[in-house]
Formats: sequence, C-alpha cells, structure tokens
Amino acid sequence: MVENQQFEAFQSLIIFICAIAAAHSLPLLNSYNPITFFSLIFERIGARVFKPERSASLQKIAGVLGFFLPIFTIVLIAALISQFAFYPAWLGGLVLYFCLDTRVLQRAKRIAALLQQKQKATARQLLAQNVVRDVNELSSIGIAKACIDSTALRTVRHYYLVIFFYLLLGPLAAFSFKLLLVCDHAWRKRVPPNSAFIKPLQTTIFYIEILPLRGFIFLLALFLQGKKTFHYFKHYARHCYQTNTGWILSLFAANLSIQLGGPCKYQGERFAKMRIGAERHPEPEDIKQCLTFLERIKWFTFSLIALIWLLDWFIDLYLNT
Repeated sequence: MVENQQFEAFQSLIIFICAIAAAHSLPLLNSYNPITFFSLIFERIGARVFKPERSASLQKIAGVLGFFLPIFTIVLIAALISQFAFYPAWLGGLVLYFCLDTRVLQRAKRIAALLQQKQKATARQLLAQNVVRDVNELSSIGIAKACIDSTALRTVRHYYLVIFFYLLLGPLAAFSFKLLLVCDHAWRKRVPPNSAFIKPLQTTIFYIEILPLRGFIFLLALFLQGKKTFHYFKHYARHCYQTNTGWILSLFAANLSIQLGGPCKYQGERFAKMRIGAERHPEPEDIKQCLTFLERIKWFTFSLIALIWLLDWFIDLYLNT
C-alpha cells in the first residue's frame, strides 16, 4: 500500500516535470493547440448571444448561460473521457501541457527586437495576438507598455495559476480555469469591457483567482522589492479597475521601476484605467528586463514547489517507518 502511494507520487512528479518541460521546449502553435478550437467556439457563442441593445439584466442572464453551459459541457465530456483512459494521470499531464501558455514569452522577445529595429507596424501585429485592445495607434512606448502588461498578466494567469489549480485540485480544475480565461479573452474581442454581458464571467474569474493569485503575488513581494511593492498595493492596486490585475501590475511596476497600466482603447472607445506607478514610461529595453524578471520568478516558484515536495516526501517517509 505504501509502495503504491510512493509510486503514484513519483509518477505524478515525473508527469508534472514532463508537461512543464514540453511546454517550454515544444510549445504548440496556436493552429495545433486544442485550446484554439475552444477559443473559436466561445468567440462564435459571444457573437451570437451578445446583443448590446438588450437591457442589462437580460445581458447578464445571457452572459451567465453563454459561458456556463459550454464550459460545463466541455468539462463533463473531458471527465467522462478520463474515466475510460488507460493512463488517466498521463492524460492529465497532456491537458496541463495544452493549457500552459509559454508562447507569450517568445512573442515578447520578438516584439522587443522589432521595436529596436524600428519596425513598429510588425510589432503591433504581433502584439495584437496577446491583447484585445486597439493597437493601431500605439507608439513605441505604448507598444512596450502593452507588451509588458499583457506578458505579465498572461504569464501569471495562464501559466502559474493553471499550475496552482493542477497541483492542488487536479487537471480538470486547471482545464476549467483555463476555459474561463479563454472565454474571457474571446469575448473581449467584440464586447466592451464595461458591458453587463461579460460582467458575470469576469466576476466568476475574479473570485476563483483571488486567493491563489494574491497569495502568489504576496509571496513574491516578500522577496522582490517588498517595501516598494506593498506601497504600490496600497496606493494603486486597490484603486485599479480590477484589483487582482492591479496586484500583478504593481509587482512588475515596482520591480522594473516603470509605469504600467493606463488608458486603453477597445473597439474604438477610450476607457480610463489607472496608471500603476509614478516613474518613467517603459522602453523596448524594459521588455527584456521583464522577461529576466519572469525568469527569476520561474526559478523561485519551481524551487519552492520542489522544496514542498521534498518536505512532503520526508514526512511520509518518517510516518511510514
């Protein structure tokens, strides 16, 4: 019995390492990733269900049904498939591999290189794959800021939080959270951010991620520019349009010593969003600094995971001897 438990724990660790390694060394193109298929489904649902002329209450009802029913159906089918899989643990590792977004880092490197070569038009086209805001009028500074914003937000949510839910609650939880994020991104391509239609989805994501996201950012802040970051939490994050997002941008703004956030245009309409920080605007070189900072976060996170796993292994070994 004990040997079986140890074997399952070791197998889970190997599967997790394989999924992480594959996500970094063999990232799937969007055209080959099943997540892209789900994104297209959500985009079509949003286009069909969203009716801006409806009342706010009807839009909220449509929004709830529009994301809940498809995600529930997809997750239910995935759960049934896992029940008949010969190797469900390895299937869960494959799901984690599909859910982890590492291509955003590659795009950020490319955008930084393009800006240094003064190819702003190409940089805008590449940036448009990361964001849903209008990018056609962005200057070099605006492209750099939007790139850092999107890289920070997508990496924390589409990478670290997905890993958190996978380790704590299993592959289906990670997959469900990923689908919520994908649906939100797909809908925001044509739905204004202040629409009542998308509000239920954003509220659901907010409360699901609030504890793990803030716990993760708080832990990082203890070791990375803690005093300055906590100052930003107090003066900027809590006044941000989405306070969870404010926490992420506060951490990066404090450690990179730049200003993040600010007004954005969606579907041609300008939305006032709070600026995080009172320092200089980002330059193309700051994108590379952001990637270096993310590399530090990666090593810190996986060192912490390894430490927790070893501690758990030693405790099990001690209790069973």
